[in-house]
Amino acid sequence: MSVSSVAAPYRGLLADPGLRRLALADACARLPQGMVSITLLLVAAQHASMTVAGLVVAGYTLGQAVTAPVRGRLADRRGLVAAAAACGAGYLLALAALLASSLARAPAGLLIGCAALAGLVNPPLSPGMRSLWSARATAGLRQAAFALDAAVFDLVYITGPVLASALATGIVPAAALAVLLALTAAAILTIGRGEPRESRQATERSGSRPNPLRSAALRRLLVSAALANLALTATEVALTAYVRHHHALWASGPLLAEVSAGSILGSLVIGTRGHRLPRLLLGYTGGLALLTAAALYAPLVAVAAPVAGLCLGPALAALFGQAASTAPQGSGTETQSWINSIMNGGAAAGAALAGLTSGRPILALTLAATAAAAATLAAVVASRNVPGTARD
Repeated sequence: MSVSSVAAPYRGLLADPGLRRLALADACARLPQGMVSITLLLVAAQHASMTVAGLVVAGYTLGQAVTAPVRGRLADRRGLVAAAAACGAGYLLALAALLASSLARAPAGLLIGCAALAGLVNPPLSPGMRSLWSARATAGLRQAAFALDAAVFDLVYITGPVLASALATGIVPAAALAVLLALTAAAILTIGRGEPRESRQATERSGSRPNPLRSAALRRLLVSAALANLALTATEVALTAYVRHHHALWASGPLLAEVSAGSILGSLVIGTRGHRLPRLLLGYTGGLALLTAAALYAPLVAVAAPVAGLCLGPALAALFGQAASTAPQGSGTETQSWINSIMNGGAAAGAALAGLTSGRPILALTLAATAAAAATLAAVVASRNVPGTARD
């Protein structure tokens, strides 16, 4: 496989001015996602305990998971820009209230409530971007678009925390919050220059309100999405527990960055090849199994970590692309929001289960690999229930 053949889909993607604008909007929308957890943590921790700060992040995460499908439906009905702008106004006020409450040393309940409110009205940019990629990219470029989105997603989870912590500790936590909000606004404005409105207008004219959950294919896909993200979050917790067990907690960041780097490489190289979801999830399972085996001899973990992530990005790209193909007309953003919501649930379960087994890190890694295997099995079963779906 030559560099030219790998780069060709991305050259085609970025040759279109409209798709280049979407790529810029994607970067602006994704970077705040990588910044938000550490930003909220540091804003809350100015005058509160780390326990309260952790609950602030949990409240935010729970809030956005609860309303994700509703916000996605709003974007489908009114347009992504209108929905994101309306939510963005509430988002700005809620985060400003959180900052003010923190500086005023307000009670923990108020801090958590402000963060939960911010999550409830978080602009639906993440699912909206995937819906736009699906609507704007031609069939030949759609997989490359989802692969690029998955690579950007992984990249911001490496750079976002670094940027947020540098701003928060080098200046003040409010600086990180300001950059996060500015990037969100930039994404909304960039999307607004070229949002496709055809499907929304068709929905409004027909008066129909398609329900994505009526799709059996999507319901089956949600199972794989939840299990895949359970495996991912369990891996993060297990690796952190592993290095702590070996008295090398400093290595947690580099190891997690290695997993993300492997995922980025996989997204860019493998993600455009059109592999089916079961095969990619099987590769992810194999990578996690290799990481678990490497954990028996600590020096090998650094070698296995990027391999563990190699099929993760392509699997997520395939998952989001498959979700787009199952979306009823006029419900693309809501469909992607359901995927986001169920993945957040899987992440919560993965963190909890890996936390319970963190005293035995290798057992926690085994749990992650088992969840990935279950996601693979669910994807295989789903493919056999879809007429004409290729077997892996």
